[in-house]
Amino acid sequence: MIGEQNSRPRILLLTGERQVGKSTALERAVDLMRQAGLTVSGLMTKHVGPQDLDVHELHSGAVYRLTDPTASLRPKPGSRYGMDPQAMARSVRALHASVPTGVFIVDELGPLEFRKRQGWVDALSLLERESYRLAVLVVRPSLLEQAIMELPAVAFEVVRVTVEARDRVPEIVAGRAVAAVTGQPSVPGRVGGA
Repeated sequence: MIGEQNSRPRILLLTGERQVGKSTALERAVDLMRQAGLTVSGLMTKHVGPQDLDVHELHSGAVYRLTDPTASLRPKPGSRYGMDPQAMARSVRALHASVPTGVFIVDELGPLEFRKRQGWVDALSLLERESYRLAVLVVRPSLLEQAIMELPAVAFEVVRVTVEARDRVPEIVAGRAVAAVTGQPSVPGRVGGA
């Protein structure tokens, strides 16, 4: 029974305060994972302006604006960003095309998904399929408890990104990914124990 649980996919929740560097740390971790030969897919976001986000499809390499420049001037109450409906639909299709994979990345699941059940909420059903060895989800601290309650996996870990720890986070995340995909334990400070 223990072996069965250990062979199931794992989920890593990357959390930290706004602008602490979660996406930057994850981007570096993705580079390390790829250097280790892992298949990494999913979606990463990048702030390209005060109210503008680009999305990067890790499996295809496509990068495009996720926010609507006209809507971002008038975001909906309670929202920092005005999303482009066509770009959002494209990114949801890309989420579905991301699995199966070794490492499934979603940067980030926020109020749009957990409170409004919109945006990249399909990621939650994709997690249930277990078509990955490790999923890395970026979730803000205020939504962490809800994210944990909605996780389909019994095996998850929370990695907190802080100003003091953010330079170590890429190695930690990449090490967990190598261990999950290869079944070999990672050594702290070394991706895949290399």
